[in-house]
Amino acid sequence: MKQSRFSPSLTAMHAAIAVAGLMAYNSPGHAQTPQPGWVSVSACTPAGPLIPTNTTESCGSDVLQPILAGLVTTDAKTGAIIEDVAESITTTDNKIWTIKLRKGRKFHDGTEVLAKNFVDAWNWAAYGPNGQSNNDWFSVVIGYGDLNPKAPKGEKPPVPATNRMSGLKVIGDHEFQVELKNPVPVFKAQLSYKAFYPMPDSFFADPAAFGRKPIGAGPFQFISGTPDSGYKLAAFADYTGPAKPSIKGVDLRIYTSREAAYNDLVAGNLDLLREIPASKLVADLWKRDLRGRTVVQPRANIQALGMPYTDANPQLLKPAVRQALSMAIDRKAIVDILFNGIGQPATGWVPPGVEGYEPGACGEYCSFNPAKAKELLAKAGGYKGEIKLYYAGDSEVKSAMDAVCNSIQNTLSITCVTSALSDNATFRSFTRSGKADGPFPSNWTMDYPSIDNALIPLYSKDGTSNRGAYENAAFDALMDKAAKEDSATAIKTYQEAERLLTAEMPRVPLWNPAMTVGHSPKVRTVTLYANGRIDYSALSLKD
Repeated sequence: MKQSRFSPSLTAMHAAIAVAGLMAYNSPGHAQTPQPGWVSVSACTPAGPLIPTNTTESCGSDVLQPILAGLVTTDAKTGAIIEDVAESITTTDNKIWTIKLRKGRKFHDGTEVLAKNFVDAWNWAAYGPNGQSNNDWFSVVIGYGDLNPKAPKGEKPPVPATNRMSGLKVIGDHEFQVELKNPVPVFKAQLSYKAFYPMPDSFFADPAAFGRKPIGAGPFQFISGTPDSGYKLAAFADYTGPAKPSIKGVDLRIYTSREAAYNDLVAGNLDLLREIPASKLVADLWKRDLRGRTVVQPRANIQALGMPYTDANPQLLKPAVRQALSMAIDRKAIVDILFNGIGQPATGWVPPGVEGYEPGACGEYCSFNPAKAKELLAKAGGYKGEIKLYYAGDSEVKSAMDAVCNSIQNTLSITCVTSALSDNATFRSFTRSGKADGPFPSNWTMDYPSIDNALIPLYSKDGTSNRGAYENAAFDALMDKAAKEDSATAIKTYQEAERLLTAEMPRVPLWNPAMTVGHSPKVRTVTLYANGRIDYSALSLKD
């Protein structure tokens, strides 16, 4: 693990981020002759096989998004939920949902998308022994508990007696019904998440093979690629959905450094780079280099510090210590210096632009207040030894973690060290293992624009992305209560639950970034989804 210590001044970031240098990188498309009608795009290495029900991280999701199609999708321009494979989704009570499919929609292997492809995929994902990270998305469906029997204390869970949820019923080739345990007003919006996408029959015969070469029903189909070499996705000729692309294909090129990708973009060897390196944002260098070929757009994302909830570091189990750390971070200075003012300091755990967002939900604990931070730390008994911030060595967060550590050290006089784990997969495994003895980046991009998606996966007891192992019975009770309420009432309940997080600070909100995109001269228009991903179907090229 690489470690770094800090100078005594936050303004030292100016010098650090002004020094540009190429880092080692893998660029399979570097100086490649472009294919007519194709766009080359910077990408990162997926953490695991490309199975949607087991992919919860951005690198894998970036590959899967153009390939997959579900019942509904999101309109990139308006954020509205619109039907995709579904012809209609109806309910009279938010509990029993009848779903009718469009006829003739095809998977990339030529088979038709049928009701059984959804029902079989959902049952497979919900079946406990399959170990899918998105398993609990189906916990609202009647019969989920039968597929996930609880283990007697100290023992392994018993083998389920069934692999089918009783709440799912195929009515015909193009119609099925879903019965939920309780009314869920936002269920239609939840269906836009990839956990609910259909699987072709071939998936069930060999999930491992699918993970290497995924088959979806989206506008682009997988042609070739590996986590090391990158991926080529071609426009699917038989696609009849609402997002017919005008380009011929997408060449996703793996880089281990955004600096390297940026240099390729400026040199004309890359067409699209999402998330410009922080060093190039300073003094608008990127705008001068790219001569206006830039896009800035708010992003439904929150970047934060995850906190370990194990005895690996008992000092960090004290809420006052976590509150002190939060108040010791000068968020505005970091956003202004490191990101040239692009984005904004976070004031809560829900990103702006999301239904249910409440400014200032974090209260005073997300404000930079050195005196109060020192007071809280002293009341907690101080902090002995150094504090270590972990991050993935192949990510682009080093400068941000250095800045956070610098602010903590300067404010609280705690020696702060950043520690780079080798890659994203190692980082995710370590932060889920319970062995992490220090904070770590815990960033979250919304799967759909509703407050429940910012809270349930991260802070509920069985949340799929609850890497800190946080548990709060009162919070979980409010999640259960909101699930049974109408939409307007549920939002107020979720907001109440969000405010509970101030007492324990399971994650320290840092900032809400804006998405920055640079593109080559051949790109005419770039449209981004609210989560910051590129809408390749809306991408247009110059003649």
